[in-house]
Amino acid sequence: ALASLIGQTYEDWECVLVDDGSTDSPEEIVAAASDRRIRFIRLPKNRGRGVARQMTLDRAQGELIAMLDADDWYYPEKLARQVEVMLCHPDLAVLSTGMAILDRDGELVGVRLLGADPTASLVRAPWTKLAAPPLCSAPSMIRAAVAKQHQFRPDFNEAEDVDFLLRVLQRCRWGVLGEALYTYREHASVSPDKVRANLVTLRRMFLGYRGQFPVTSRVNVLKSVAKSAAYRILASAGLWHWAIARRSRKPTATERTS
Repeated sequence: ALASLIGQTYEDWECVLVDDGSTDSPEEIVAAASDRRIRFIRLPKNRGRGVARQMTLDRAQGELIAMLDADDWYYPEKLARQVEVMLCHPDLAVLSTGMAILDRDGELVGVRLLGADPTASLVRAPWTKLAAPPLCSAPSMIRAAVAKQHQFRPDFNEAEDVDFLLRVLQRCRWGVLGEALYTYREHASVSPDKVRANLVTLRRMFLGYRGQFPVTSRVNVLKSVAKSAAYRILASAGLWHWAIARRSRKPTATERTS
């Protein structure tokens, strides 16, 4: 992850690296990187993803904010492409990209371009529906002035980024670049237990909108319960990896070589 950040064609960045109570000596990796743009913050114990992300948000000094999880990495031009578009479109608060999905061996096995539409305007109107955000959360870039008006929920250890982004998108314009610029090791990190925990958190999120969306919030909870049951059945039948792979399309020959 750090190597991909240091290798960016866009060099005017700072990295607020929060270690959420890990036990694998990340300070040695930071020391080996030897880059003054990296600010390392170590939490004495694990406090959860919501707390760690909020800590990065509170300490970030730049005008634009992007996240990068420890087991993912950026394509070299990722930040440059997003910064260029954000500067050209000052009314754009959030800009996402596609994701390259890797297997356990680091091979490209899928591409997810959620929200990318070559027939639509790049700048979209606020997302007023009560539904999962219409873009991939992980590769999103957000204007700091907008992001700091919101907070990550400290009690959310899963789907905290989805909850955060949904609240941002309800008031702001957004867009998606139709290219994969962020890699996600989905097959190595997405387990049945993690997906179930994610869906439980999403149900809590939807229930929080009962006042604003009294019917839709409950419908989404029921859909989440049904999805949990379906995933449980598929996992029991040995079809777990097939079910996860269906969430992305197969990469093209060009995407495999690039």
